[in-house]
Amino acid sequence: MTTKISGIILAAGLSTRMGEPKQLLPFGNSTIVETVIDNMLGSKLDEVIVVIGHEAEKIRATIQHKPIRMVFNPAYQEGMLTSAQCAVQSLADSTDAFALLLVDQPFITSELIDLVIDAYRAKTEFSHSKKWIALPSYNHRRGHPVIFDRRYAADILALDAESGGIRSLFKKYADDIHYVVVDTDRVLRDIDYREDYERALQE
Repeated sequence: MTTKISGIILAAGLSTRMGEPKQLLPFGNSTIVETVIDNMLGSKLDEVIVVIGHEAEKIRATIQHKPIRMVFNPAYQEGMLTSAQCAVQSLADSTDAFALLLVDQPFITSELIDLVIDAYRAKTEFSHSKKWIALPSYNHRRGHPVIFDRRYAADILALDAESGGIRSLFKKYADDIHYVVVDTDRVLRDIDYREDYERALQE
C-alpha cells in the first residue's frame, strides 16, 4: 500500500502586494492558479485541494472544470495559516499525508513535486530511520512543496496567529525533516510583486 498524499494549494489570499488577485493573472496559456493546479495534477499526488477565499466566485469559475476539490476558507483575511488549517480539516480519513504549495509558485513543476513525493515515500515506507516531513532545499534554503505526515495535523490545527505559523513546526520537529536537495531555485520562487510577475512572463 503506497501512502495516499493529498496536494493542497493555498489560493485564498488577498494579494495585497500585487494590488489585484494574482491567482487570476494570465500565465502561459492560462492563469497562475491553473498552472499550479496543472503542475499538481501532473504529479503523483492522489488528489488536489484548492483553498479559496478572496474573489472566491471568480476563482471557482476559472478552475471548476479541473478534477480538483475546492474548500472555502471563511477566515481568509486572517492569513495563510487559516487556509492551511481549513484544508487539513477537510482531509479524508484515508489521507496519510499532505503536500502544501502556494498559489504564487507556478515554477514548481510536476517533476519537482514528484522528487519530494518519492523522497518522502522512501523515508516513510522503506527506511529504518523514518522522517515524516519532506521538503526541497536549494542553497540551504527551504522550499515547496512541504509534505507532512498526517500525524502533524493536530499540531497545525492548534497553531494561532502568534505561533509563527507552520514554519514553527520546522523548529519543533527539526529531527523529523528530510531535506531533498535540488539544483534549481524554482522551489523557492514566488510571485509577490508586479516586478516578480513581469520577470516571470519574460521567462
